[in-house]
Amino acid sequence: MASYEEFVEKFKPKLTTDDCMTPPEVYDTVRDWVCEEYGIDQAGIIRPFWPGEDYQTQDYPEGCVVLDNPPFSILSTIIAWYQERGIRFFLFAPTLTAFSGRKNLMDVNHIVCDCDIEYENGAIVHTSFVSNLTRGIVAQRSLPTRGAWIEILLSAPPAAEAEGRSPRGERG
Repeated sequence: MASYEEFVEKFKPKLTTDDCMTPPEVYDTVRDWVCEEYGIDQAGIIRPFWPGEDYQTQDYPEGCVVLDNPPFSILSTIIAWYQERGIRFFLFAPTLTAFSGRKNLMDVNHIVCDCDIEYENGAIVHTSFVSNLTRGIVAQRSLPTRGAWIEILLSAPPAAEAEGRSPRGERG
């Protein structure tokens, strides 16, 4: 006979790869690299992908850059929408399907890294990126060491812990 907890568990919403919130330390590392690599000002970066929000209704100021982790299931639709509107972007993408959007395949740069990211929902996704920040058309760029800096970052203790503080800044 099933327990009450097992019964209740059946009704909880199941998380998918669309529910992969990026850990802040991973996002910050990627953001810093993108800003340096492409000469982007952090103040012009926007993140339109949040649970319950519609990216198409967000405000996209002139010259902004979308740097975010979109719902993977509609990645090709998102890319097409940004391309049609001239919105610049650098998006997280699962390596397995990064090249699957035939409509956008040759119009964006696919930055392939050797990187497994554990997202906040516990999903571990082999992650790469898609972008239209590269001048000219470069369909694929390989950055095998790019995954290494994310993995090194995640294996090191956070600076707060190394200083004897909790991640929220309180002393332990």
